[in-house]
Amino acid sequence: MNPPAPGPEFALLGPVRAWYDGTPVDLGQSRSHEVLAVLLAAAGRAVALPLLVEGVWDEADRPSRPEHSVRTHVWRLRRALARHTAEPLIVTVGDGYALRVPARAVDTWAFERALARAGEIRAAGGTAGQARDVLDGALELWTGEPLAGLHGPHARALRTRCDRMRQSLLEARIELDAELGDRHRLVAEAGALVMEYPASQRLRAVQMLALYRAGRQAEALGVYEDTRRYLGTELRHLPPAERAPGAELTALHRRILASDPTLRLPEPDHRQLPPTVGGVFPSPVAGFTGRDEQLRELTGMLTRPDASAVVVSAVNGMAGIGKTTLAVHTVHGLGADAFPDGRLYADLRGADPDPADPHTVLAELLRQLGTADEDVPEDAGERTALYRSLLADRRVLLLLDNAASSEQLRPLIPGTAHCTVLATSRAWLTGLAGARHLRLDVMPQAEALDLLRRTVGRRAVDAEPEAATALVAACGYLPLALRIVASRLAAEPGRPLADMVRRLADERGRLAELRTGDAAVDAAFELSYATLGAEQARAFRLLSALDVPDLALPSAAALLGLGVEEAEELLESLVERNLLESHRLDRYHFHDLVRVFARARNAREDSPATTSRAVAGLLDFCLATARNADVVAHSAEPGERTLIDAPLDSPGLGFATAREAADWMREEAALQRALVDRACADDGLPLARAADLVDRLNTALFGMAHLAAVTEQARQVAEVAARRRDRRSEALARYVLGNALWHASAFTEAGTQLRRGLELCDHDADLPLCAWIRLMLCAQVRVCGRPEDAVVHGEASVRLFRSLGETTAEGTALGELAFNYARQGRLAEARAAAERGVGLLGDRESLSTAVGLYYMARVLRLCGERDEALRWADEGLALFRSLHVTSFEAASGGLIAEIHAEEGRYALAARVAETFLPPARKIGAILESGLLRTLGVSLGRLGQRARAEACLRSALKLFEGLRFEEDAEQVRGLLDERALVPFIAR
Repeated sequence: MNPPAPGPEFALLGPVRAWYDGTPVDLGQSRSHEVLAVLLAAAGRAVALPLLVEGVWDEADRPSRPEHSVRTHVWRLRRALARHTAEPLIVTVGDGYALRVPARAVDTWAFERALARAGEIRAAGGTAGQARDVLDGALELWTGEPLAGLHGPHARALRTRCDRMRQSLLEARIELDAELGDRHRLVAEAGALVMEYPASQRLRAVQMLALYRAGRQAEALGVYEDTRRYLGTELRHLPPAERAPGAELTALHRRILASDPTLRLPEPDHRQLPPTVGGVFPSPVAGFTGRDEQLRELTGMLTRPDASAVVVSAVNGMAGIGKTTLAVHTVHGLGADAFPDGRLYADLRGADPDPADPHTVLAELLRQLGTADEDVPEDAGERTALYRSLLADRRVLLLLDNAASSEQLRPLIPGTAHCTVLATSRAWLTGLAGARHLRLDVMPQAEALDLLRRTVGRRAVDAEPEAATALVAACGYLPLALRIVASRLAAEPGRPLADMVRRLADERGRLAELRTGDAAVDAAFELSYATLGAEQARAFRLLSALDVPDLALPSAAALLGLGVEEAEELLESLVERNLLESHRLDRYHFHDLVRVFARARNAREDSPATTSRAVAGLLDFCLATARNADVVAHSAEPGERTLIDAPLDSPGLGFATAREAADWMREEAALQRALVDRACADDGLPLARAADLVDRLNTALFGMAHLAAVTEQARQVAEVAARRRDRRSEALARYVLGNALWHASAFTEAGTQLRRGLELCDHDADLPLCAWIRLMLCAQVRVCGRPEDAVVHGEASVRLFRSLGETTAEGTALGELAFNYARQGRLAEARAAAERGVGLLGDRESLSTAVGLYYMARVLRLCGERDEALRWADEGLALFRSLHVTSFEAASGGLIAEIHAEEGRYALAARVAETFLPPARKIGAILESGLLRTLGVSLGRLGQRARAEACLRSALKLFEGLRFEEDAEQVRGLLDERALVPFIAR
């Protein structure tokens, strides 16, 4: 926060206020405010007494002695200011007064100067972002209606002038937003401003452009038609030339109609980028030595001045040859000037069984380029187009490490000659047309010895020259093997090099492998592995059991059956020996080749039962922690959230808040999914725990990508359980699958899975699961248009939860049942059920509480109590937002928009709908279609007929795809020309 400015400060952009040295000044009566405002507007010039009178009062409202009143108010103002300073600020000048304060002491000075200042910045070569900062700073001064509460002639005139200036500032600021392309809510913001200033063609142009870039071309064209209609009807008093869209708006309309590709999202000003975009570029390896010839060659390849197309350089070689080390060292040696717009890095995991999907890598690169998560396109083509547009005209270097193939690389190569790509791979990337290749071979003897000296120490190496020469030869001059062996020697000071040479000499097969093929690395790993104690070796092997990016310390401890402190000491000892890596606090991972080696040792040395027992311990820990997270997230008793009998030994981790619980579930989702996959493939692991874990994943995490993963795994568990004749695990998996399919709008299959799950239940032993399936069937048949059946299932679920004493679950079920009652017109029953549900859910910060608030709002809306419904919906929205539950945020936003529209607050309804439409598009068709309908209705009421029609047609298409016939018919009625005309006119 900035410290208070010394001396006087005055504010007119809002209520009239004053401060001296940061202390508020009591200005007294409103008439004194009127006098002060006139003096401030004069900017230090004298104002004659008659002019003060004219500015403060209308002629009909003047007191009998107005000059005397003015003098009285001036006296009061002087007295108020004298309490803070002995300096006379208001002085008498002739028959009037002057306020002697610096012009910049009044907020209107910066406000009125901002446009000119922003123009000066651009004229001097400043960036759009710098100009926008000036405008943002000026607009922040606007705290409400200027001179609020004052009604004199001067106050009215100044208010009008300030409002016009604010419109100009807003127009200029949002045009810069569009130029920069970094405001993901630009559509909503432009729409709100158009409603406030409907005659502004500048604002309408930004709205059209934003809609077009958001993939909403029909709505963009609709804005033009609405503008033409508005100008022709609402501005009839103007000359004909001013009642038609201007040349710029008309040209934009033609370009949008032609799908002009040059209207794409503008690239951010590259001069604002940090030297390294995203801050994720690897650091150079300490102790790098040798490779001088390769460094020169690669540097020349990366800095070709005559490139007419994107430069692609590929470094290839066997595993452990030092490809990444050389690439990173070369890039760091280029200096910031070589690629002033930044560097990007991505590990393509080419050595993994499942290399990185280029579509996923593109998303990460877009994030490094500053794209927010919610703005990363889902469509592969759109994602590639955005990536290439962001890199157009930038000089950026991309290091794409560990590529599997040319096919994996192609979508990641920019389409501009300004960028340079450096790829590393174990394979020849011959499929990259025009690429320059550099193949790394083993190190020359001199360089290998120098590497050994840098790690082990010059004195130790030079003391045994023959042994040192034999040692680097035994390592095959392979950099990775040399570094591992050297690190072992460095960890044991005083150990003779000859001793290490003898160990290598005893392994004839290893020596042969060190000289040929990728298997050469195994021999180097064997050397380090042989030095491990029994516990270290066991940990090394078991840590490779699951295919996960990394393991948190508590999870690793559970896998190894150790306490956290003991496990940490063991893991850190492996890190010191370069057999394990840790790039984040308390998280550990293997180098990809070391992991392959560890798995081979695990298969060779540990029985399947031993590995299964270790994984079972980790599964036990993860499920216990997931249960704890689920309980905290829903503020429920532990028993309420357990739908299958799967006793656990581990207490798991505990959580203080719902947000903390959700964060853990998100962070460890990959591990939990890997455990489910392992349990399905390993008969030695309890499938019931896997089914329970999938259920926890489904209730704690949200989003379409997560939903797809849950659907796949629930289906997998169900199929495996059926083969193993495990009815309870299959029943739970069918329930989870039905739930996930429902949220994915696959309602018919969802019903099939839910009914199958109910059939599999033992209706005496599986009552909790029966209750939850009944509740889900209530929602499923509701959307399928069977309200009576919905009530039957809803009432059954409430009875079951009540009999079990599960109050939180009963509260949730009562919310769904209440909504169904209300839809049938049983309003008294609906309200009573909703109120009881909210009472049972309580007021804790939990997902269940938020859902209860949402149901209460839906019921109250259908009961006609919209103001109360809005209050509950706002409260629920705030809670969903704090818990990062995007799907329910969007649902709450849709409900709030509907309520505003029903109350006739169409501008507000449209603004809210615009705000929540982008996230709804990423969640599902149900939310998107509802918001489009509300937006279309609201725009129609506001006279934006063409855009309203575009929204309604989009909503109709979605409703038809969902087979929501009642909703589709309603929208068809709104689109009917005979209905639309009066609908718009009212």
